[in-house]
Amino acid sequence: MIYEERYGFDSKTALVLVISGVFVAVAILLPDMSAVVRILTLVLFGGGGLLMLAAALSRKVAMRVDQSGITLGGSPLRYRQTTQHVPLPDIEAVVLWRQHTAANIPWIGILRRADAPPPSPVPTGGRRAMNSTAAALSGAPDERLMQCATAINGWKLDTAELKAALQELAPHVRVDDHR
Repeated sequence: MIYEERYGFDSKTALVLVISGVFVAVAILLPDMSAVVRILTLVLFGGGGLLMLAAALSRKVAMRVDQSGITLGGSPLRYRQTTQHVPLPDIEAVVLWRQHTAANIPWIGILRRADAPPPSPVPTGGRRAMNSTAAALSGAPDERLMQCATAINGWKLDTAELKAALQELAPHVRVDDHR
């Protein structure tokens, strides 16, 4: 069994695209707007909206569970460099949680076994500090999750399908849902 989700259009993505479009339209059509505000609005909302649209249209893999392991797709700007793959024998648990901010973003992370080989590249120095900060900001229940985690943003997670795939492919891997 293979479970796979791809980046695409969900209700949140559609809402952000509509809001971005409204701001861009206002920036273009409102005659009394200062040039600085107009340019900032076009760059932030126009650029951000285009980036989100490109990610949704890319249909790249956001998450995949197969016999080789779990793959978490990377960020749209640096997909190849930020995509992570963890072999099934190295995984202790898949953890789901919500970021406790106004955005209330859902996250998924892979908790690696304590004796698993270190992830590549190994977090050191500044990267370790970034993981601690990211864990604090994301609300991750365990800092180690930030070695391999992503926000569930621009794609939908089917928890039942994820559990079914893991039960078949790696019954030793538990799913901890903290949402």
